[in-house]
Amino acid sequence: MAKTSPLLNLLAGNLAESRLDAESCSLLLAEARASGLLGRLTQLLARSSGAGSLASHLQDQLSAATIHSNQFRQDVWRELGAVEQALSALRTPVILLKGASYVLLDLPTADGRIFSDIDILVAKNHMASAEAALMLGGWAVGKLDAYDQRYYRQWSHEIPPMTHLRRGTTIDLHHSLVMPTCRVQVDSSRMIEAAVPVSGGGLWWRLKDEDMVLHAASHLMLNSEFDRGLRDIGDIDLLYRHFTSLSADFPSRLIARARELGLESILTQVLWLASMFFKTPLPAHLLAVENSLFLRLVARAASTRHPETRPLGQSWADLALMLREMYLRLPNKLLMLHLLHKMSVSFLSIEKAAA
Repeated sequence: MAKTSPLLNLLAGNLAESRLDAESCSLLLAEARASGLLGRLTQLLARSSGAGSLASHLQDQLSAATIHSNQFRQDVWRELGAVEQALSALRTPVILLKGASYVLLDLPTADGRIFSDIDILVAKNHMASAEAALMLGGWAVGKLDAYDQRYYRQWSHEIPPMTHLRRGTTIDLHHSLVMPTCRVQVDSSRMIEAAVPVSGGGLWWRLKDEDMVLHAASHLMLNSEFDRGLRDIGDIDLLYRHFTSLSADFPSRLIARARELGLESILTQVLWLASMFFKTPLPAHLLAVENSLFLRLVARAASTRHPETRPLGQSWADLALMLREMYLRLPNKLLMLHLLHKMSVSFLSIEKAAA
């Protein structure tokens, strides 16, 4: 039986840091690290009075996490400068997405957040020019077989990831916010058309406030990568709180925008999860969501990932959501082709290993 999670209790406001014993504190930090939330936990504890009561080696871990996140933020700024220089001749808006946009806009979501790549989006007819410019700047697509190249360039919403040959940094270059073949119809073109230039941001554009939340929500719920699901739900919680603090009518604007884009169901599901994990302060009508099997699977997959506290059945939830993602991404004919290819690759790998 899994232990009670101090991380989930603390994030939901059900536990005071001052009540944690040494063992629980150690487990709390381990959970946060496994869930990609160590930076957010560090920020939370820094604003409380409980951090001073932690054991010295745990305080050292928090200090190290702060140093790491601050250095990471500087590295992101440096990398954005390099990308901007590489794309400076491009005559089209370049929209910055997800983690890097949070850093550029200095949003609360950026505090302590660590991510692996920079996501940018340009119009589809400018993709070839953008890719060529990035190649001249030192980024290159890794070696892929013919099928994977076709998968990315014909069916996907992005080209294969591009990695800098010297620094090892990665860029995901998108032309859409969701796969064009996705069974869930999302009018991402309207989100792109509504993007605005970043004040003082040079090359960069950003999604408008409501669309930042909706993009984060659709990215979470239409994918199957939930090893950082708790962090991603936390992002949505922080975005919602921040934009609501700037404008009291943000919740009503958000739900209206979700209806326009066909994302109302996804939005209400994500906000329900945010309320469950982070006690996001939501209007009552946004909490009226059926606790479906799908939501229970997402909640299980997105929960703490530490071996001692992860919920029972999390691996099965991961598998079910991975199969769901594959089904949503591709229509039946392409799905069968994709599965046959992946099975043949796996079979050849097993044969090679046995030879």
